[in-house]
Amino acid sequence: MQQPIRLVVIFCLISSFASAQFRVVGYLNTWNDFPGNVRSVDFSKITHLNIAFAEVGTRGDLTDIGGLPVAVKKAHEHSVRVLISLGGADLNGTSKNWKKFTDAGHVKDLCDRIVAYLNKNGLDGVDIDLEGNIIGQQYGNFIKTLSEKLRPAGKLLTAAVATWYEEQIPASCLAYFDFVNIMSFDLTGPGNAAAGPGQHAPYSLAVEDLAFWKKKGVPKEKMGLGIPFYGYGFNANSAIDEIEYKDIVRKYPGAEQKDKVGHTIYYNGIPTIAQKVRLALREASGIMIWQLTGDAAGRWSLLTAADSVIKFSR
Repeated sequence: MQQPIRLVVIFCLISSFASAQFRVVGYLNTWNDFPGNVRSVDFSKITHLNIAFAEVGTRGDLTDIGGLPVAVKKAHEHSVRVLISLGGADLNGTSKNWKKFTDAGHVKDLCDRIVAYLNKNGLDGVDIDLEGNIIGQQYGNFIKTLSEKLRPAGKLLTAAVATWYEEQIPASCLAYFDFVNIMSFDLTGPGNAAAGPGQHAPYSLAVEDLAFWKKKGVPKEKMGLGIPFYGYGFNANSAIDEIEYKDIVRKYPGAEQKDKVGHTIYYNGIPTIAQKVRLALREASGIMIWQLTGDAAGRWSLLTAADSVIKFSR
């Protein structure tokens, strides 16, 4: 009678270990009612929450985010690890600050400030999302120095990366990250307006991006595939609007089963998201979502679709 019980226990332990290895990282923005955004998160379907973003000020201080301790507490109640994401696209003109405080003369002080920020807010780690012009020549040394500060404190160090600026990320510094999230979207859109109307996050791009970063030296167990909860709408005047997935399915019945509606609105619907999650289960060790508030509710939810694929694979 003991052997079957032992087998069941072993099977459950193996299943639990395997499922724990697949990350579901959700970014959550700090604008447009951050406390309300926190309340809307389904913590049962994510493993990590990245709060976006904290910037560095002219004196090297990091953004004080109202309601952050409450968000951390709620996530921890669901065993979700919380990271502060630094940077983002240079929409606020902060690249000069990042370049200044990641240089050799300031980097140790900046890293000490980051560790203090994590401890003050009960955060589990930091996510580096320095993109494009924000990345200075000292990026590699910054990551190395930050890693040396975080590891003794037991904090995570992760990064959001994109193939289009990969040359600015030294391959040597990739080993310092606990994992990286590959931003496999924005093939078209405001960042690449010359491409014209078209799908900004096709399945083929996900395949190519995972293969690229694997070749660059990122092992499977450290790769997360980025999936979008938003789309782009193009019009005849070459204007490009970002549209949240929830707004697309609200306006266009049946849109959840498609990747394009109207004349030129492109996004990922449920079938493509499910296909990408299956790809990540084979070729990576997690998914990353930009960003959680873009999701729809109920049967239209992309997060629920992703969660169903993950659970079915166990």
